[in-house]
Amino acid sequence: RFFRVSACLAWCALMGPPKVAAVSTYSATAVSSFSLPKSPSGLFFYETQNLLYVLCGTNTNGDHYLYAFTTDGTQKCFITIPESVGMSRVDGFYIVGSTAYIADSQGPIYASTKLGGSLYAMTWTNPCSCDDAGGASCSSSSATWEPTITNTWTLNAEDSSIGDGGGNDQYFRNSGVVVSGDYFYAVNGVHPNPSLTCCYPKSLVKVALSDNSVASKWAFTASTIGHDVDMEGLTCGADGCVDYIYAGDEWNYIYKLNLATSDPASAVEVEWDLNSIVGNVREDKGIESLTYASTTGYFYAGIQDTSTVHVVQLSTPGATPAPTPAPTPAPTPAPSSPTPSSPTPSPTPAPTPTPSSSATDASLGRRI
Repeated sequence: RFFRVSACLAWCALMGPPKVAAVSTYSATAVSSFSLPKSPSGLFFYETQNLLYVLCGTNTNGDHYLYAFTTDGTQKCFITIPESVGMSRVDGFYIVGSTAYIADSQGPIYASTKLGGSLYAMTWTNPCSCDDAGGASCSSSSATWEPTITNTWTLNAEDSSIGDGGGNDQYFRNSGVVVSGDYFYAVNGVHPNPSLTCCYPKSLVKVALSDNSVASKWAFTASTIGHDVDMEGLTCGADGCVDYIYAGDEWNYIYKLNLATSDPASAVEVEWDLNSIVGNVREDKGIESLTYASTTGYFYAGIQDTSTVHVVQLSTPGATPAPTPAPTPAPTPAPSSPTPSSPTPSPTPAPTPTPSSSATDASLGRRI
């Protein structure tokens, strides 16, 4: 026993005390907010159309819904995705070219009766015939979309390359998606099984589109960054996930994670506390979805409990303010053309708050 104790003490002396995360915490700046008809489970800003797509999928194994909004909160189209498509609980939306991606947090649970995936690729058909020239307008105000599924990826929390759940939860509850190059990013959201703190670790993973192999993993526990985590929404910032990815957390934080850093405690360089902006919401009902809009320079956080999107500016003291780009105006018809119906006016960007001691997060470059 003496030798075992001595060996343990020697090991502890060598390794030092447990690593404490050095995360900088700041408050976000509220810009505006707008209400939604249904609870948001996914957000994606589609720069091609200058529209914010809001996925609403809290009706498990039922119909799901997708809205198109301008960045100032004006609804342009309402899309129904019928239950017959076979997705279970949709939790993230992304578009790359002619392909759309939808995350399914409970797909594997219902694999015997539904599609059973964690992520689906499908042909993007622009259901509302929205303007691909960036005019933030749609020809149809409502549509039914029955997408053709072209690929399915399934993640297993207990797979050796992930190792989530602590033996209490075998399912990888994919609650967000970002597609970047040959990879997608997915995040394992917390599920009360039986409690909100039972089933660590929960991981953010980078997965190859070609063969579903896990290329990178950041595993989080309640102590990794000093408090409980429940990451849900994922988005790139203005650098297009070249260096950083952002994650929204249902405890109402937004994290900035360095993709070149493998240690999760060090990878989360900054967290923004949005609790004062979000207000009093129930546990497990906070930030469910997140996106960044290049035309405004703001982040958009969807709140499950209040069916609200909060528009925020993420700032860090001492950073150089990034200019807020103006939205691309709608094209003006040539005088010689037949007189068309009145064009949809360009959306008015949300006002940029005057920076005080905090300036806009400066890790902004290009967006893929």
